[in-house]
Amino acid sequence: MYDSKPETLITSQKCMRLGRIQYLNVAPLYDALNIFNQVEYQLTSAPPATLNRMLARGQLDISPVSSIAYGYNQHQWDLLPNLSISSMGKVMSVKLVSNFMLEDLTGKHVIVSHESETAAALLKLLLTQKNIAAHYSRRPVFSPSCVDDNDAALIIGDTALKFPWKKRLPYVYDLGEIWYQETHLPFVYGVWAVRKQYADKYPEKVNQLTQKFHQSKQSGLENISSISRMAAHKLGIDIHTCNQYYQCLNYDLTDTHIKGLMTFFEGLGIKTL
Repeated sequence: MYDSKPETLITSQKCMRLGRIQYLNVAPLYDALNIFNQVEYQLTSAPPATLNRMLARGQLDISPVSSIAYGYNQHQWDLLPNLSISSMGKVMSVKLVSNFMLEDLTGKHVIVSHESETAAALLKLLLTQKNIAAHYSRRPVFSPSCVDDNDAALIIGDTALKFPWKKRLPYVYDLGEIWYQETHLPFVYGVWAVRKQYADKYPEKVNQLTQKFHQSKQSGLENISSISRMAAHKLGIDIHTCNQYYQCLNYDLTDTHIKGLMTFFEGLGIKTL
């Protein structure tokens, strides 16, 4: 499977090994105070699927991970409280772009981005529940040219935001919107997880980091306009799109979010502890 090479800022072998999703969606939690540019952290920036594997292999101590990865690793990972990447409806960065209507995708070929396990599982679950049996293949999807000569594609992250997909393909579906229409619950795309062994050995460090995340989240949301300007410049898109995107996102993990997460797991047949 293809992986984008993770970018790692190495400071010390004794540092806490901390993951960061390399998309705009986590900017409010990491960039607001720059609190993670410190000697006690070794920060690795990578796509969600890469971070999932690194945490599972013990190459990271704490990281945002795909929610489905947490579902499959509950025996090894604990959740950091009140932190997620979620939406209550439209999300903008998880899209199915298609040459056919959703109902006509049975038997069609759908490219699934290799970067997110949760988005891929969500797409397959939603289509299965609608009795739509498509054929899937996983590969990198970084631009509209990757979709040419295919029936449909799952586009996630910054790629979903950067290109005018509605001008390239006749049908664009927001999976967060479809999920909410079906369940009336938020969808949790990612959570922050810590290896149980690390949490048991360094509980105070984990608590301190959790507080820093909460502090950064509050500051980031209070200064979302400046975060939007920075993100728009970095990605080369207009600030209005960035503002809209951050308005769609939610970073909490309330009981309602947990209910949405458990509903997703139930649909996939994942048993919870």
